[in-house]
Amino acid sequence: MSADGEETHVLLGGYVLGGLSDEDHRAFTEHLRTCPACQAELGQVSGLPRLLSLVERPPTEEPYAAGLAPGEEAPEVGAGSAAAGPPTLPGLTDLLAEARRRRRRRRDWLVAAAGVAAAGAFGAGAWLGPGLLDPPPPSEHYTATAPAGSTAQVGVHLVTRGWGTQLDLACSNMPVGEEITLYVIDAAGRESPAGSWLGTRSGYATVTGATALRPEQIRSIEVRTADGTLIAAVRT
Repeated sequence: MSADGEETHVLLGGYVLGGLSDEDHRAFTEHLRTCPACQAELGQVSGLPRLLSLVERPPTEEPYAAGLAPGEEAPEVGAGSAAAGPPTLPGLTDLLAEARRRRRRRRDWLVAAAGVAAAGAFGAGAWLGPGLLDPPPPSEHYTATAPAGSTAQVGVHLVTRGWGTQLDLACSNMPVGEEITLYVIDAAGRESPAGSWLGTRSGYATVTGATALRPEQIRSIEVRTADGTLIAAVRT
């Protein structure tokens, strides 16, 4: 059909859905350039094809679903007959309602997910918060000296704890395959083991020991083999 004047407005739906003939498409395209009303309405319904793709079509296997009465057979389409047109589209109101339901379900899911994430973040903050606010415990670092004939290198890190002292050792060039013991000696000369381990094949190890002595009560620290051979020592 050829449309002009006010009749051109009614072509908007077919233009959006791609159902116009070439002649009507050209006519509406020319009309759209100079019609603010159609331009505004096109902006509101331009997403309609996307909405239609989201809507599930009803099944059309039964004849009455294609507009036939029950018991009436669908006519055969021969080579010379006109091809069947596209199925009737649901009403715009139904489409928009379906789109709103989908958006509402997505929004509810996002809100629920955000709530779970917020609750998790709050719980993590409540659990980690006190630890993050506490200042780090006092600590001191020493480097042990190896006696003649030993190439061992031992770094000692003393960390003050409520129960005593944590001793973090970083050792290299240690005896391989031997039992090694860490000793702490107090001001009175009393010694006590604070940890032990087996020398690794690489000669390297990081070890954490513990003692009930406070750092200020420790006079010296020694690392020895099982037979008492001194590997490294440091005075604190």
